[in-house]
Amino acid sequence: MPSKAPGERYRYIAFSIEGEPTFARNDFLDSLIHVARGTPLANSFRITVFEDNFGILKVPHLLKEEAIDILSKMDSIRGTACKVSTLRTSGTIKTLKVKYRSRIGRNEERF
Repeated sequence: MPSKAPGERYRYIAFSIEGEPTFARNDFLDSLIHVARGTPLANSFRITVFEDNFGILKVPHLLKEEAIDILSKMDSIRGTACKVSTLRTSGTIKTLKVKYRSRIGRNEERF
């Protein structure tokens, strides 16, 4: 993700993955990159939190709807069927970390 341009705002999207195993961050990232390839979202996102099939995705605010659409299109990770559900969108990461603190480990609780 390039450095922030003046006036650029971001949105943070909390999501969960419904599937049998717990997926690794890199496996999810590979699948997300694959699905986002060729879209405006390619190279414009960052996974800020990912733990136990829960994550927070950081995207430019103009690409929020595109990001939600791409997350909903994900149907497999590493060949394993799954469903990605968007839980909530916020303008600050702190709001999502407070709301979902029970899903985030001890390392992420400090902000």
